[in-house]
Amino acid sequence: MEVRLNSSAEMVLEVNLNNFQAEVVDKSQQLPVLVEFYAEQAEQCASTSVILQKLVGEYQGKFLLRRVEVQNNPQLVQQMQVRALPTVKIVHQGQIAGGIDGPVDEDQLRNALNQLTMSSLERIKEEIDALLSNGDRTTAIVRLQEVIAEEPNNFGLHTELCDLLIMEGRVDEAREMLAGLPSDSEGLAKPKSRLEFIEMAESLGSLDSLIEKMTKSDQNDCQLKFDVAIKLVVDDKIEEGLSLLLAIVEFDRAWEEEKARKAMIKVFDMLGKGNELAMTYRRKMFALLH
Repeated sequence: MEVRLNSSAEMVLEVNLNNFQAEVVDKSQQLPVLVEFYAEQAEQCASTSVILQKLVGEYQGKFLLRRVEVQNNPQLVQQMQVRALPTVKIVHQGQIAGGIDGPVDEDQLRNALNQLTMSSLERIKEEIDALLSNGDRTTAIVRLQEVIAEEPNNFGLHTELCDLLIMEGRVDEAREMLAGLPSDSEGLAKPKSRLEFIEMAESLGSLDSLIEKMTKSDQNDCQLKFDVAIKLVVDDKIEEGLSLLLAIVEFDRAWEEEKARKAMIKVFDMLGKGNELAMTYRRKMFALLH
């Protein structure tokens, strides 16, 4: 079970020999603990403190930060074999799981934290994203199938696989899999939205013919613009599709019971949480509507 804390007072705390066992060793059984060894007046420690405080905010309770002032805690310094300032030790499940001696390398620290804090779903998604960025959808599908065989009840993996199958044109296979998934499966909106766009596009004809028709017709024809946008989304020209949907919202927000705005939300669902393009167009839509 993933544990997270919301209180900044719980996430960041000064520790000493008296509370080190309780605040570092014991709590590392639930969450990774970063132990920052620093000296108050040491300039080189200040930049490390800034990076660590930044990461505390970013990771939102996925790890704890414990700070040890070295001049007041020589016994801890000796026990933890601190030989340079600043030093960061990572303690996980009662053991030292890594660390950095000297000025902190943020990327190195972030990578170490990711390995400790990412769920199995997040880790496999990272691996799949790397394969997809190289255009290797086939291997991504095979890899997901392998992991699902090991974790059959991780339904978030099933929804990722369904989405890739749809993108590969294996729609019937994806539909069959979707029908057997619980309604609260993580990421379910992604493949479902993609399927809806495919179904909407089936009777629309070719994209080229629609675009040609749009250039020759009334520029205020919202339905034609909407049809073109749907075909663009299905043809993986997502940004062009979103841009056209946004233009409809700008021209007539209430058209067909806000059909264009609702379609934009479905595109955001299809792109998935954290997608940069989705976040950009969410902001544009929000600014337009408010």
